Amino acid sequence: MDSYIKVSDDKLFINLRKESEPVSTVVEFDKFKRLIESKNLSIGIVGLGYSGLQLAVAFANAGYTVTGIEFDRKKVKKLNSGESYIENVTDDDLKKVISNDKFFAAYDLNILSENDVVIISDQIPTTYPKNKDVSFLMAVIENIISGMKKTQLIIMDNAMAPGTCAEVVFPLFEEQNRKINRDYYLSVAPERIDPGNKNVKLSLIPRVISGMTSESKILAQVLFSQILKQIVEVSSTTTAEMVKYLENSHKWVNLALVNQFMIMCNTLGVNVWEVIKAVKSNPFEYFRFLPNPGYGSYSKYNTEPFSLTWKKDFTELKNDIIDFSIEINTLITRDYIINRITDSLNSRKKCVNGSNILIVGVANKRDISEWNEAQSVEIINILLDKGANIYYHDNFVPDIELVNKGFPLSSIELTSEMISWVDIVVILMDHSNIDFELIVKNASLILDAKNVTEKINLEKQNVILL
Repeated sequence: MDSYIKVSDDKLFINLRKESEPVSTVVEFDKFKRLIESKNLSIGIVGLGYSGLQLAVAFANAGYTVTGIEFDRKKVKKLNSGESYIENVTDDDLKKVISNDKFFAAYDLNILSENDVVIISDQIPTTYPKNKDVSFLMAVIENIISGMKKTQLIIMDNAMAPGTCAEVVFPLFEEQNRKINRDYYLSVAPERIDPGNKNVKLSLIPRVISGMTSESKILAQVLFSQILKQIVEVSSTTTAEMVKYLENSHKWVNLALVNQFMIMCNTLGVNVWEVIKAVKSNPFEYFRFLPNPGYGSYSKYNTEPFSLTWKKDFTELKNDIIDFSIEINTLITRDYIINRITDSLNSRKKCVNGSNILIVGVANKRDISEWNEAQSVEIINILLDKGANIYYHDNFVPDIELVNKGFPLSSIELTSEMISWVDIVVILMDHSNIDFELIVKNASLILDAKNVTEKINLEKQNVILL
């Protein structure tokens, strides 16, 4: 490990000296620490999404034996055949660790009982409104507890509401008479990833770490220092969870500000992209956020700001800036885009009902394949409810499932004939592999939500900017 930052005051949640009986370890702390350092132990990772799969490959490359648990059997089959489904892990990366017998994917949680370390990653289902329901996480923990055969280090890598580890996870172990520092160690190390960003390697992203005990914290630090260059220690698991909450809330609030300005600018007849370009000349602490179609109601990678809502019912933090930012980035922005599509069609004496609409780009982010509950899918569902005929193009996302619609949609080929046939093309994502010039040349009407048409040197009277 190249560097280590301590920002804690060593204030931990529990004091083992207050236990009625002294805690004796089945596997001594020092022995467990040596097992980590010698890489003579196995790691199980629950959830092989953008964070979990990168961690699995990184630990496997470092010499650990890793078992990944993924509940989608199709993904398990792909992984074991050396086929990656995220941009930050290549097929060659997978094939290397598989050929070295360092990585294997499975869908059975019971396998975790054989592992020394269990990392719970980004596998919390996103169908729970505002992430209030932690029953899935509790079920995973209860499965781990019931199958325990030896002392294990449990690490929470997934984003959770501040207080979840201390108030939800830790009590589950206590209820089953599993004693910390004897039967298990419990740590929090929230993921920090930027899906699709290949310029910053996982090893270069500092990891914030804490534990329910000092021993738990130290073991997690030693483990992650095998694959990361920098560890940031904080005083408690709730502090570590709150770090993640603040980071994501910062993004939500700033994006909401820009999205609200976008709506204001359009109301006043001002080009918001011109305003942003001028603001970018300011050298003093301007964080660059651009107007965005928004996130899904509970997007997979941005659920954290929702996660304190249930706690605010017991505090004075109601109707705060974060809540309003969530509303802007989901309902308000989504409804605004629907209204813009409707108005654009009306300008051509067409209505949404019966119109042929081509959506370009449905992923959560530029140049990635993750689409789960993206705002684009929410928009598609609403347009379908209004009677529109919807088509989409996205080379990164070959198919999408439409909840409660009973049928999927598949990406179509982007041809001049198709583009000229539809009534409107709606650009919701600016993937680098899309031929936007072809769209501008052939579309009769375009709603550009990403300002991607600005750089195209053609007549653009058919383009309406978001």
